[in-house]
Formats: sequence, structure tokens, C-alpha cells
Amino acid sequence: MKNINLLAMLSLLAILWSCGDDDDAKPAEFGTFQVYFDNKVGADDITRRDNGSTEYDFETSTGEKFNLSLLGYYVSKITLEGPNGEYFQDEMKASASEAKGYYHVLEGESASQNIKLEQVPAGTYNKITFAIGVEEDGVLEGAAGGVLDPADGAWFWNWNAGYIGFALEGTAENSGQEYVDWGGGRETLENTFAIHIGGWKDVADNENFINNIKTITLDFGTTVKVGPDLSPLAHLVTDAMKVLDGAAIDFSNTFSVHAPKAGKPFAEQLPQVFSVHHVHQSTSGHD
Repeated sequence: MKNINLLAMLSLLAILWSCGDDDDAKPAEFGTFQVYFDNKVGADDITRRDNGSTEYDFETSTGEKFNLSLLGYYVSKITLEGPNGEYFQDEMKASASEAKGYYHVLEGESASQNIKLEQVPAGTYNKITFAIGVEEDGVLEGAAGGVLDPADGAWFWNWNAGYIGFALEGTAENSGQEYVDWGGGRETLENTFAIHIGGWKDVADNENFINNIKTITLDFGTTVKVGPDLSPLAHLVTDAMKVLDGAAIDFSNTFSVHAPKAGKPFAEQLPQVFSVHHVHQSTSGHD
């Protein structure tokens, strides 16, 4: 009987000890991950010119000379993956007061080009995926705040076409655009161009509405670690020339793209536009 009681007591102590281990279990660790979008035209940095400027900084593979006054795009649905099953999905939330997980990257606004992801589980990562554009399922009609708020300059068309996901504007030597005075101080200058790639759904019986949102997956080619004191950075390059060359742009007849169907040939180029320049391990900042 004494042996039985001793065994019972030892078993109880083992259970209590085990519970104590659970209470003292190490909490999950997290860190941050930075994504830097470096906008280029081919290998060249971008100098934004005023609309109508005849200083042509760039030339397509077919000899079309042009410059840029605007380059921008929406990035959303960012995920990170690792070789050992690590996985992080950026929180997505669109409401009348905020837009979490949606980023409006604009050339010339450096803060918009540097995205800092929070609460990334500690681990090793070697791949990133993101969408270019804003998907319909995450945005409630009439309730879009932050960078998605049309009243605050968001690039919103309408509830069939959605948002402009990627935009290029500038002046081209060969552009067929004529001068237009829209009244009220609004005008379109001669030889300018605007390529707006948008469209977030296919509309039945209406071929003009097309889903031009593209998902981009990039392999880092190496691994980086996330931890409480480790904040790696992925330096990505956005090459606007690949949008134009890939669609074989002829500015004499393609200079005003403002609808999903017209933007489809350019949207098809987006998966080739983004690449990894490098990734590096660091505690903060980027180079």
C-alpha cells in the first residue's frame, strides 16, 4: 500500500512539474521584414519630368523616346515563405478609416517605397509573393480609407473597374496626343501619354471589364533570418521599361490608356517587371 501511495505521489509531482514547464514555455518570437521597391527604367534611375517636357531620358527597344512624370502602383497581399514551412501573411483590412496591408508605392515619395512588415514569425525566409493591384473581395463598397480613399487621392475608377493598379505617365517624342482644354484649369498637354492599368473583375456580358490584377512570386536566391533583433531587407527592382517593351509600345497610336480592356496588354507584362536585386541580413535600415 505504501508503495502504491508513493507511486501516486511521484506521478502527481511529475504532472505538476510538467504543468510548470508549460507555464514557463518560451513565447513565440517575432521580428520585422523590410521590402524596398527600387523603381528603374531599364538600368537607369528615374528623374521625373514636368508634363510636356521635351527632355527625353529614355528610349524603348524600338526607338521610342520618352520621359516619366509619374510612376506608381498598389502592392497588396504580401506573403513570405521559408524552406522549412515558415509562412507569414500580411494582415489585410479595408474600412472607412484605414487600409491595412495595402501600399501605394509612388516614385518620388521615398517613404512609400519602403514597406515594413511587422509581427513576422521568427525563422528563415527565401520567397516573397504579392499582388499588383487591389482585389475586389477585400474592399467594401463605400468604405475605403487610407491609401484606398478616393477623397484622399486614391486611384479609383468605379465599382466595376476598381482601382488603377499600375500607372505610367510622361511625355513621348512620338506621342499622338493632341492638346485638350478640359475647362476649369484642367488640360492634357500635347505629346503626353498616360498608361493606367486597372480592372479588378471580369464582368459577365461586358468584355470591357477585365481582371488585370497580377500576382508576383520572387525567390530570393538565398535565405535570410527574422528574429527579435533581426530585420532583413529585400531590395526589389521595378523596371518600367519592361511594361513598354513587352507590350511593344507605339506612342503614336497608344498614348491614352484609361480602361481595363485597353490596359490588358500592359498588365500581361507585370510578372516580368519585378525582380530581386538582393536581400541582406540586418537589424535596421537598408542600402
